[in-house]
Amino acid sequence: MSGDRPELDRLPTAEVVDLLLDAEARVAPALRRAAPALSRAAELLADTISSGGRIVFSGAGTSGRLAAAEAAELPGTFGVAEERCLALVAGGGTAPIEAAPINDAAEDDADGGAAGVRALGLTTRDVLVAVAASGRTPYTVAAATEALAAGATVIAIVTAAATPLGRLATAAVQVTVGDEVLRGSTRLTAGTAQKVALNTLTTAAMARAGRVHGDLMIDVVAGNAKLRERAMGIVAEIAGRSPADAAAALAACDDDARAAVLHLVHDLSPEIAKAAAATAPSLRHALRNGSER
Repeated sequence: MSGDRPELDRLPTAEVVDLLLDAEARVAPALRRAAPALSRAAELLADTISSGGRIVFSGAGTSGRLAAAEAAELPGTFGVAEERCLALVAGGGTAPIEAAPINDAAEDDADGGAAGVRALGLTTRDVLVAVAASGRTPYTVAAATEALAAGATVIAIVTAAATPLGRLATAAVQVTVGDEVLRGSTRLTAGTAQKVALNTLTTAAMARAGRVHGDLMIDVVAGNAKLRERAMGIVAEIAGRSPADAAAALAACDDDARAAVLHLVHDLSPEIAKAAAATAPSLRHALRNGSER
């Protein structure tokens, strides 16, 4: 040890592994402390989803990669249109779904962060989720500042206390996890904390916005064999019908799981079922009202 810091290169591999895993154990308690802020941020994000606004995930370096990954996951998991889930990352510009290449040197490009937000034309309907472990990355702080000036909501995900980004955000999720075992390498414990915070934020928001039914991904996009089987199981479970019935209903309703459930439960035509699914705020709401059609 050097002072109270580990000399990783001099330790047995097993001890290095133990130190790294021990550090990860700090993440869950830190996230618990941030739970009220996560709840508030999820409510704000749910409002954006329900109103048809866009979600822009922004960051630089590791934080930018995590932001881009979150943007990539939402359309397939929750059926949100690709053009409403964007990644604005330092050195990579703006990309729907697929993460643009990220240039770590660009994290100091404050002008680039502001310009990226201006190019998007954000409005009061939109939200920027700004991810920065330090909470002071110039690119991300500038993007958040520009988004606020445009009237957008800003949610900050940071892992340090009393940061510029946290102070300016509409809602700041501060997950303080302490120093990294490999000093300064925020892809480690800070990265874990940011990833879990992002997963929690978006999943809670999607549930609030009606894009989850029970614990089921009712709006999953059935883009491959595994997901088609999953959608079939979801429809069968909710409707209380056989997998074969669920598969036929999905085929009749153009793979719209919500519509397939309504088609089976209330014996609606596929066309009426799809219209009801598209206009209802949630499947639960549509099921309550479906028998009136």
